[in-house]
Amino acid sequence: MGLPVAVALTELQRHQAGTATIAPMPVSKSLRDELQNTADECIDCGKCMSLCRFLAESGSPVSIALKGLSSDKEIDSLSVRSYECSTCGLCSAVCPVEVEPERMFKELRNHAQANGLFKLKQHTPLLKYEKLGRRFPFKGEFIPESCNAVFFPGCTLPAMFPDATRTTYKILKHQDPRTGLVLNCCSKPSKMLGLKSRHEENLSSLLHRMERMGIKKIITACPNCHMTFKEFNTKLEIVSIYQKLKTARFAPVRPKITEVTIHDPCVTRYETEMHEDVRVLLKAVGVQVVEMKHNRTKTLCCGEGGATQFYNKIYAKNWSRKRITEAKRVGVPMVSYCAGCVNFLGHEHPTAHVLDLLLVKRKRIPKPVAFPFNYLNRLILRFSVR
Repeated sequence: MGLPVAVALTELQRHQAGTATIAPMPVSKSLRDELQNTADECIDCGKCMSLCRFLAESGSPVSIALKGLSSDKEIDSLSVRSYECSTCGLCSAVCPVEVEPERMFKELRNHAQANGLFKLKQHTPLLKYEKLGRRFPFKGEFIPESCNAVFFPGCTLPAMFPDATRTTYKILKHQDPRTGLVLNCCSKPSKMLGLKSRHEENLSSLLHRMERMGIKKIITACPNCHMTFKEFNTKLEIVSIYQKLKTARFAPVRPKITEVTIHDPCVTRYETEMHEDVRVLLKAVGVQVVEMKHNRTKTLCCGEGGATQFYNKIYAKNWSRKRITEAKRVGVPMVSYCAGCVNFLGHEHPTAHVLDLLLVKRKRIPKPVAFPFNYLNRLILRFSVR
């Protein structure tokens, strides 16, 4: 169950008591604008509430927005409650009047952190994961002479699928020997949790460093990295590895699996070209795709979205159960192009990463890699790259 209002207020007071040294900041214009827009435009039709347990138990977007507009105290309370939202964007995708409620919840999280209303103690493992990704020995740069494009695989793909990561880089190097490799973190967790300033500082530093090295293009494998770079409005060109592989000359493994269903990561909800590229690559090697009810723009969250599992495991598990139930209905393994989604869903239903399926010869779909082997995989990759 979600937190009742009384419990949410008690927790808010507890967080405020522990952060009394932080001077309160005024409610930002961007948050007030999002609250006002949702209040003005949402028609309370219930479509989003029928698909999302968080909204079903918290109220419609318009009712939440009106509460926030009623007083700053309500905004503070809602900002704490926003950590139960997966920020997956399905509410926006199904909205008949094109309201985007998840923007409101993201701004509420920014407000929570700017005012010290919500301590992220539960989220420490995730923030440590991000921090490690930006530091030696996990961080690494391999920049050949005259390099102007780099492969940026993200954190979780090398941790779970080091062979697929290595092979992908070899294909890119074969296509253009000047292609480099950057092992680092895009700081998406900080952004997702409302640590806006920290995220912008870290990402800006990373992108400026690449610009100084003469890099013009980033080739991404992680959907979260892809969208994080795109949304930051960098001058660098951001290209998906699936777009590159579609035209690259390489010898894919002929998978033993001949039929799959695709779990599109919710962060790529509006990346229609990426949706199509993944399906083209699978069909090219003889793998038939059977679509689930919710796919592409209407895809479901795997349960990892918004790091909700650290605050409300029931809501996160509810999303996972919905997605796995749909996969079981079509009766075939799942494939995704997000290593995080594979990790979250693969314990309950056979789930492969598309790069691993295409590039690594296996007899069966592997189970997700457990700690500490995920960290070991990253280190092995880091020190074996040539």
